[in-house]
Formats: sequence, C-alpha cells, structure tokens
Amino acid sequence: LSMMANNWKTKKEIMTDYGYSEGTFYSRCKECSLLPDYRDAIIRDGGQRTYVDENRFQNFLRYRSEQYRKRMLDPHLKEDE
Repeated sequence: LSMMANNWKTKKEIMTDYGYSEGTFYSRCKECSLLPDYRDAIIRDGGQRTYVDENRFQNFLRYRSEQYRKRMLDPHLKEDE
C-alpha cells in the first residue's frame, strides 16, 4: 500500500511526512472536515481508516496559513471574532 491512487496517504504517512503527532493529525483532519471547500481532502472508509488526499490537504494547509497570516498582519481582525 505504498503508493495509493490519487495521492491518497494513510494517517501514518501524513504523520511521518508532516511531523505530526496523532493529536495534531486528528485536529487538522477535524478542522479540514469542517470547511466545505476542503472537506473532500479527508476520506474515511467507514471503518477505522482515514486517508488523506494530499493535494487537497496541502490546499487546506495553504488556506490555513493564509488565514493565520491575515490575523497576524491585521490586528483589528482579531477584535471582530
């Protein structure tokens, strides 16, 4: 199961490649699942397995980074939240 179709990766592969702990992996997946634009990055087969579409996941991480950058650059945005 080393190279899956469509750039799908297992939890273990994502954790290894991104240096995530299990907790971080699950919190990223949860955050990603709550965003309609990116939720298709997380594939659950109904059992215990979670796969990640890495291309889509990277789009999510870019979006996340952009949101973070905006908050850092624009202090008054914080007050609106």
